[in-house]
Amino acid sequence: MSANYLIPAQPMTHELVIKNSRFIAHAQLASSAAEVAAHLAWCKQQWPQASHYCTAALWGAPNNSQAYAMSDDGEPSGTAGKPMFQVLQTSGVGEISVVVVRYFGGVKLGTGGLQRAYSQAIAELMKVLPTAEKILRKSARLNYDYQHQSVVQHLLQRYQADIIEQEFTDTVRLRLAVVAASATELATQLKNSTQGQLELIILKEAG
Repeated sequence: MSANYLIPAQPMTHELVIKNSRFIAHAQLASSAAEVAAHLAWCKQQWPQASHYCTAALWGAPNNSQAYAMSDDGEPSGTAGKPMFQVLQTSGVGEISVVVVRYFGGVKLGTGGLQRAYSQAIAELMKVLPTAEKILRKSARLNYDYQHQSVVQHLLQRYQADIIEQEFTDTVRLRLAVVAASATELATQLKNSTQGQLELIILKEAG
């Protein structure tokens, strides 16, 4: 069964200063590697001539081990992208890209200091980031006779199924986006409410 998860509801910026270095953390929604790259490009335009633009991203579900990226962008290896990413991993938020823009203040922080600074920047950013629940859906098909119209409408509304396409001929044919977590239950209710005459055909993830 697919699980819903949190995603950024809107972009957010948070800044902290450590030993004269400015760490500007920015987060926004990102659902692909291309959107992560676009976010980094935007940050470079927004805050030009910075010393570093370090990144971390999860562009799928929080537990997706295939859709992620991180970069130290010239900082010592493992001192920026990795600690940033570790904060993301424990946040429970998916489809997120974060960039920390650093303007060097003249005082070196050392390896441990950099790790703490970059993780702190993201941890504080996540505390103020507005989030929304992403409800995972699956594509489905349903064909039925007109006599079942009221039952179908009631159950689709009850289970928050969205009608993507509908065709009215001698029967009604629907293409639906159904809530993944309750798709099986909806299929059972449709079948039971029509003495087994209706079968909801569940296809795949709809996003």
